[in-house]
Amino acid sequence: MQIYQPKNGYCYNSDTLFLYDFCLRFLKKNHKVLEIGSGSGILGMLCVRDLEVDLVMIEKNPQMAEFSYRNLEANQIAAEVICEDFLIHNFLNLKFDCVIANPPFYYQGVLKSQNSSISQARYEENLPFELMVKKLNSLLKPRGEFIFCYDAKESYKVFEILGRYKMRPVTLRYVYPREDKEATLLLCRIKKGSKSQTQVLSPLFTHQGEDFTQEVQRIYQKAKTQSIKC
Repeated sequence: MQIYQPKNGYCYNSDTLFLYDFCLRFLKKNHKVLEIGSGSGILGMLCVRDLEVDLVMIEKNPQMAEFSYRNLEANQIAAEVICEDFLIHNFLNLKFDCVIANPPFYYQGVLKSQNSSISQARYEENLPFELMVKKLNSLLKPRGEFIFCYDAKESYKVFEILGRYKMRPVTLRYVYPREDKEATLLLCRIKKGSKSQTQVLSPLFTHQGEDFTQEVQRIYQKAKTQSIKC
């Protein structure tokens, strides 16, 4: 899959590919799926390619929304792209089986990029987690799911906010750079109205020595993406 990306803007990284692999465990064919902050469109397009979900993307940055459009056409994938702010867009009576997102999660105090596109995609103040959860909760069907990734160090905040809106984490997985390092990424699946206990999957380690682990190599091979800067 060819993915056109801006030379001087936000580009997808391994977090998105790890989230894609996590999503594949739970999404089903013909699920109505909303992707919040589609960027270049890679996450949603991979899910459509592999599972034939019915996808709607929303992206407030006009430049990145254009990349989503372009990449859908280049890869002959059907999906709707909405160029608006998720927090203010009126979805009318539309409901989704699943919402997926790699939202901005850099917290206050982290040195900000001077590139407005990169800053918008990375920093939590541009899409506060609680405001996102509050809105998407109203867009999910009964028993609908929210699958996302976040900074592992912010897990306490994630779980507290989800609990406030009665959205229980049912599956978790943490990503570690190496066995002797702290977790850097949280992969999380919640189910609306669920009373199930939380399943914590085995960790995903990205490196063994200087090389990618076999699992990471498998994820990259399955995604088969080619980045084209333009």
